[in-house]
Amino acid sequence: MSSILIVEDEAEVLEVVQDSLERRGLSVRTAHDDVSAYAVLEAEARSFRILIADINLGVGTTGFDVARRARQLNPNLQVVYITGHAAHLDRFGVPDAVMFPKPFYPDELANCVVLMLADEAEEASP
Repeated sequence: MSSILIVEDEAEVLEVVQDSLERRGLSVRTAHDDVSAYAVLEAEARSFRILIADINLGVGTTGFDVARRARQLNPNLQVVYITGHAAHLDRFGVPDAVMFPKPFYPDELANCVVLMLADEAEEASP
């Protein structure tokens, strides 16, 4: 089972993304803000294979900041940003991140995550 962390401050968005991923058999953890995301990452960053982070998390740090810290703790972590504002990804985002602009279809995001995990598994096999 694959472990994915979703960091999203909009409860409705968080719920539909989580549901879409769980319907594909993926193990999902959630955080509603930067503080809870950092707490989860500090405790178990290496258990996650993918981080899905909204860039604008309201009060506090951004999804860019969360992703940078997550990559410090788990350099192999894949990152998917979800946002209504895609500007400056190349300047602030982590390398090799995927961008999903809002609005998006949760099933399209879930399909992307499944493909990312399949590509990762393929690269790891001899």
